Amino acid sequence: MFIRRLRTASPASLAIAVGLLAGVTGASVVVAQSKKDIAVSGRKYVYLAPDGSSVIQVQQGDLVTITFSVEDIPHSFTVPKHYRIDRRAEPGKPVRFSFMADQAGDFPIQCVLTIDERCQRDMRGTLRVTPK
Repeated sequence: MFIRRLRTASPASLAIAVGLLAGVTGASVVVAQSKKDIAVSGRKYVYLAPDGSSVIQVQQGDLVTITFSVEDIPHSFTVPKHYRIDRRAEPGKPVRFSFMADQAGDFPIQCVLTIDERCQRDMRGTLRVTPK
């Protein structure tokens, strides 16, 4: 019966049906996306993820929200390659930002502020995006 109706449907009705189907399919992709909220703290020469390491781990396709806070002096959370993230936090003034983890790989996190020369040289971490 459904096939009989498709044979007699007008081209405009078919276009509407295909558009609705594409919209429903697209909506399911958005719902399937995982959201990750991660608190990262920084202090002289180290980034700390929730597990106590300096590696922030997410999966490709995750919508990642980072809350970056610092304990001692201003620091930046900078991921220059691919993600082009560059956020600065000050003690008592955390920053919150989001990005889509769309490329798998290990991406270096660094502090680029010149307040303390050791920050640029020694403060490192890793954003690890694992493929799904």
